Amino acid sequence: MNNFNLGESCRWLHALWRHRRNQRLSRAQLEAAQLRKFRRLVAHARLHSPFYQDCIAHHRIDPATCVPADFPVLTKQEVITHFDDLVTDRRITRDRITEFLARSRDPLELFDGRYHVLHTSGTSGTVGYFVFSHQAWINGCSHIVRLSPLRWRRRIAFVAATRGHFAGAGLMLTGNQGSNRLFYDVRAYDIGQPLPAIIEGLNQFQPHMLSGYATMLQALAGAQERGELRIRPRHLGNGGEPLPPDVKTYLERVFKVPVLNAYASSEHLYMGLTLPGSEGLHLMEDDLIFETRPDHTCVTNLFNHTMPLIRYRMDDVLVPDSNGKSSYPFTRVKEVVGRMEDALVFTNRHGRDDFIHPIVIVELIIKGLRAWQIVLVNRISFRFRAQFENSLSPEEVQATHDRIRQQLNRILAEKEMDQVEFSIEPVESLAVDPHSGKFRLVVRRPES
Repeated sequence: MNNFNLGESCRWLHALWRHRRNQRLSRAQLEAAQLRKFRRLVAHARLHSPFYQDCIAHHRIDPATCVPADFPVLTKQEVITHFDDLVTDRRITRDRITEFLARSRDPLELFDGRYHVLHTSGTSGTVGYFVFSHQAWINGCSHIVRLSPLRWRRRIAFVAATRGHFAGAGLMLTGNQGSNRLFYDVRAYDIGQPLPAIIEGLNQFQPHMLSGYATMLQALAGAQERGELRIRPRHLGNGGEPLPPDVKTYLERVFKVPVLNAYASSEHLYMGLTLPGSEGLHLMEDDLIFETRPDHTCVTNLFNHTMPLIRYRMDDVLVPDSNGKSSYPFTRVKEVVGRMEDALVFTNRHGRDDFIHPIVIVELIIKGLRAWQIVLVNRISFRFRAQFENSLSPEEVQATHDRIRQQLNRILAEKEMDQVEFSIEPVESLAVDPHSGKFRLVVRRPES
């Protein structure tokens, strides 16, 4: 895929043309198109997914006349439990995906040479795996042109978790593939590096656009104010975390450019974008159907026929915004209320505070490790709670324990935090936050 390919270019151009056409539809036309796509998806799932064959039969659903509400809500745990039966290619199994992710750190490496694989951040307590055909990947990726129109060799700096199959890394680095290289020069800076190293790289690259997590953009804005970072981007792009209004205002004051928001996920790729001439986020309803609720959102993915997700429940809360006019047929939302985990702030070997973004920890795709949580004790120590798979022998538990320690030591060493101490605490289960009722990847107070 790194070479120029006429067929590949045509697929991208067709996706871009389709997105542009859909922006001119009326709301009624958009919803009619959604329903047609949905029924085609259901017909395909009934033929190729044992999970949906049983679901359709049990609920007596007619693929020719059905609507999303005819299906039960699908949870992440159900996807994990029924993974092998849910996918429509019998060659794809959870065990094979686990083995692939345990060795592969290149976000663009394909599973079996044909499928894109992503994993979630683990903030719900367990990691979910999601698989896309290359055509589905193009459909989901190409929305970004709505936010960042094609320009000749635009330099884009992406500061995030990049050494693994994360949604952000995969989506952004696709800009360096094939004919996309005519328009984008994407440089990735992994947040596992020390902050001074990232700043030095950005000063040399001088990006036209700086993109990353809100937490990292805020840290870089501080460096820009201190004169350590000296760049003049034309846009900032936030993704992977919610963008609080005060942080947005701060970033725009420091860099004197607008901040564009991208809402993406491992399950559905780009889900919402800041579109030209608009405020807030517009949902990418070309290929997604959203059902908003006060405490969650259900999303039906219309373009991924390899791994159908119908009424998939997400903990993000979308707040519709009907104020003002919009030239787009898509639903506009005020904000995305997700779970912005606390950064892991430690004192490095130079006596300066630096931070490890929690998403870095999800590089711990280790066979035998089911779930985890970090308890911050102070600036030089933490506890790593590890929930091992129940089927492991004592020898396998010890081997998994050793691999966790090796990985954590590697992460700390790269951030020049070798003096930070930690313990690995085996636990039977991980409790949710008593106040929010949600699982937290990082907690600040050791619990009794």
